[in-house]
Parts: sequence; C-alpha cells; structure tokens
Amino acid sequence: MRVFRNGRLVIGFSISLFFLINFLGCATSSRIQALEEKIEVNSEKAEQALKECQGAKEAVEDSSRYSAESAANAQRAEAAASRAETSALQAKKAARAAESSAKRAEDSANKAENSARKTADIYDRIIAK
Repeated sequence: MRVFRNGRLVIGFSISLFFLINFLGCATSSRIQALEEKIEVNSEKAEQALKECQGAKEAVEDSSRYSAESAANAQRAEAAASRAETSALQAKKAARAAESSAKRAEDSANKAENSARKTADIYDRIIAK
C-alpha cells in the first residue's frame, strides 16, 4: 500500500504541477486585452500610414501632371521665342530692303529732278531762240 500511496502522491503532485505550468503559461484576459489594444493601435497606425501614402501618391501624380504641363509650356514658349527671333530677323531684313529701296527711290527722284531741269533748260533755250 505504501507504493500505491506514494504513487498517488506522485500522480497528484504531477497533476498539480501540470495544471500549475498550464495556468502560468496561459495568458490572462488582461494580457489578451492589452495585446488586442496594441493590435488595434498598430492597425490604426497602419491605416493612417496607408492614407498618408495615398496622399503622397496623389501629390506625386499631381506634381507629375504639372511637371508635364510645365514642360509642354516651356516647349511652346521656346517655339514662340524661336518664331519671334525669326520674325525679328525677317523684320531687320525687310528694314534693310526698305532702306535700300528708299535710297534708290531718292536717287531716282534726284535723277528725275536733274532730267526735269535739263529738259526745262533745253526748253528755255529753244524758246529763247
């Protein structure tokens, strides 16, 4: 009986030790609640970070669109400047041509005036005879 009694004592002690280890190893409801709160806080932070990421992505897309528009505007401005430069060169060329034509017209007018004087002199001589 002693063996049986000692065996019961050992079995009882083993069962008690087993339950003690299980209860100490298990998380309490307050620990579980604290972990759930941490998970919820981290989930909210992740959602906030995702929203900020979406906002940043939209800002980048807007920036890219504005950058593309700016590049297109810069190209149009460059083309307009090139056309203006070409027009200015053509205007200078036309001004030179007009100046040259004015000089020729002045020379022609002087020649016509001289011819008119000569003709008038010849006419006066003929009439005077």
